[in-house]
Amino acid sequence: MPKTYNILSVEDDDDQFELIKIALKGMPLAIRRAGNGDEALAEVAQSKPDLLLLDLTLPDMRGWDVLNWLSANGNVLENVPVLVLTAHTESSHRVIARLREVAQYINKPFVPSVLRKTIKQILKIV
Repeated sequence: MPKTYNILSVEDDDDQFELIKIALKGMPLAIRRAGNGDEALAEVAQSKPDLLLLDLTLPDMRGWDVLNWLSANGNVLENVPVLVLTAHTESSHRVIARLREVAQYINKPFVPSVLRKTIKQILKIV
């Protein structure tokens, strides 16, 4: 039986989260959602995901703050790739992503096939 990968989507927008689920339907993924930064921190601490899909604009903090907190609190994100999925198109955010060793950076609106392909590459799904 193929492995099911646990994905945590940190996404505050209901419609965007539904689009993500639709785009990833049929893949061996179990997708959970955190609607804000505090929920994301609790979810990651409770159950380490195989991949973190991270929006940068959250109602209570920035996505970078989520990464900073997780990095500062032990090795919570050790071996957990991060895919930033955001509407921020500024090159400065891409530079920060590279410096933070983010696996990939995809802009919204996203192309479903690109999201699927990127996740397959990150998780090495054949």
